[in-house]
Amino acid sequence: MDQKKEVVLQIERFHGDEDHQFRIPSKKEMLSILQRLVEQGTRAALYYDEHGNFILTTLLGVNETGMWLDVGPFPPENERLLLSEHITFVSMHQNVKVQFVAHHVENVPFENTRAFYLELPEYLLRIQRRDYFRQSIPANAPIKCNIPAVRREVSVLDISVGGIGLLCGDNEAQLVRGATFEDCQIPLPGIGAARVTIEVKSNVKFTARNGAVQMRAGCQFIDLSSQAESLLHRYTTQLQAQTLAKAQD
Repeated sequence: MDQKKEVVLQIERFHGDEDHQFRIPSKKEMLSILQRLVEQGTRAALYYDEHGNFILTTLLGVNETGMWLDVGPFPPENERLLLSEHITFVSMHQNVKVQFVAHHVENVPFENTRAFYLELPEYLLRIQRRDYFRQSIPANAPIKCNIPAVRREVSVLDISVGGIGLLCGDNEAQLVRGATFEDCQIPLPGIGAARVTIEVKSNVKFTARNGAVQMRAGCQFIDLSSQAESLLHRYTTQLQAQTLAKAQD
C-alpha cells in the first residue's frame, strides 16, 4: 500500500461521546454504504492491535447480519487478527472516511473463497471533516429547498458541497436535530435542480435585522450522488466568483 493510502485509512480517534455527530445507526443506511463499497471494490484496513498493525482487505459481500472480507496474504497476520477482540474497520465512501469497531471475527467462506466474517455493527461512523467553504445566498437571487416530507419549500441561507443552512421559524417543530429528509430538491439558478437527502445536524436561533427571532437549521447532505455533487460544485464555484468580483470592484 502506498504512503497516501496509509494516511487516508488511518483510524480516526475520538474521546468520550464526541463521535456522536458522525454515527449512522440505521441498518438500512449502513447496508447501503457497505454494499457500495462491495460494488466499487473499495479497499479497507482492519486494525487488530494497539500497535497500529492492520491487514489491507476488500469487502466481498454484505447482508443484514454481517459482511465478508478478503483474507490477508500473510497467514501470521491473519491469525493475529482472528485472535483480536478489538478490530477497527476503516475505509472510504464518496471521499468520506467510514469506520466501525468489531469485537469478533471468524473464518467463514464466501462463495467457496476463504474470507473473514464480521457481524454488522451497532452503528458505523461516516466521518466528514472536510471544511467546505459555505457560501451565503445572494439576497437578489434567493433559492429554496423543496422538502416533500413537510410539504413546503424552505429558504436556503447558505450552501456548500457538504450541506445547507435553512431558514426556519422560531417554533420550528419538524426540522429538528437528527431528522432526515429524502428526495429534497434544490433548484440552482442557471445550473439545474440538485436532488438530495438531508440530515439536520444543528438548530441555532438568531435575531434578524428586523428584530424577529429566527432559527438556522444546519443540514448535511447524506449519500450525495455524483450528479448532485457536480451541480452543487458548479453553483458554489459560481457564487465564489461573484463574491470575488464584488470585492474587487
